Amino acid sequence: MPLIAREHALNTRSADHFARVLRDQPEIAAQLAAPPAGARLIEGHFNGSPLALLLAVPKADGWEVLTLAVHPASRGRGVGGTLLAMAQKSLPGLTWPACLDDLAAKAGLAGA
Repeated sequence: MPLIAREHALNTRSADHFARVLRDQPEIAAQLAAPPAGARLIEGHFNGSPLALLLAVPKADGWEVLTLAVHPASRGRGVGGTLLAMAQKSLPGLTWPACLDDLAAKAGLAGA
């Protein structure tokens, strides 16, 4: 079954929804608990469970990735790059911080 990307409506239970993905990243759980205004959350779903997330914030000419997280057991398997590519289709003008450039390049995406 392939990775499915869909928007997740940010709410007070979002951090709980992604608890397994974020079990070693409490700082991202805190971002979900108090997201910036206008933020959108794209969920990478596999076999009925959240596997990854991408939090993006609006900017003047599109969207910027604030954070990207992948379940610890799936890191290094292309999930993050796949989710980044899928999010780029639904968030026009999506850019990301330099720390994601290698991941984006592996996914065949142009630089931010």
